[in-house]
Amino acid sequence: MHHNLKLIFAVSLCLLLLFAVADGQSGRKQKKSDPPPPIQGVNQPDARVESVPEVPSEIPKEKDRRSIMVMTSMPDMLLPLYYADIARRGCLSEIRDVARTIDLREASNQNRSDAIKAAKNDDRTYVILMELEPDRFGNSSVDLRYTIFEPKTGKVAGMGSGYPVQPTSRIPIPPIGASREQVYIDWAGRDVGRQVMKKLGIIP
Repeated sequence: MHHNLKLIFAVSLCLLLLFAVADGQSGRKQKKSDPPPPIQGVNQPDARVESVPEVPSEIPKEKDRRSIMVMTSMPDMLLPLYYADIARRGCLSEIRDVARTIDLREASNQNRSDAIKAAKNDDRTYVILMELEPDRFGNSSVDLRYTIFEPKTGKVAGMGSGYPVQPTSRIPIPPIGASREQVYIDWAGRDVGRQVMKKLGIIP
């Protein structure tokens, strides 16, 4: 009897140990398997994320922009020197009001050789030479003539005369104390500006 109790106790103890070991094994977390090594000789994708560079917006090239230089020569001795300034500024104002994207420059007391040289030295600048002389036909006090020289070659691209045509869209306000003759010269300069823009295809 005593021997049987010992045997039952030993068997029970063994069963308890087995249950305890089994419970401990079931509670453990399964270790994740490591990824397989890369295959030799095959390019593997890069896991890094590289930023995509932004594509800059197109910038208009500077050489594509048209430029105009308006020059005036020394007026005839019978005319005041500032008459040339009035005509030149009138021409510049007319072009600036209509074609705002055109680069404008000016020069005074220039001659034909100066105008040709300036045109040849620039591959995008048209040079306008304005010359004032007394009107020999009596239509007005001043005869305003102009010549257009094309860039790079200096060849004549057009010529004509400006007339004191009153603007139809708006009438510019003359300076205080300006005479009627000065207003007519300003209008003639503006007429040259309109003719130049038409010849260069800036306005229809």
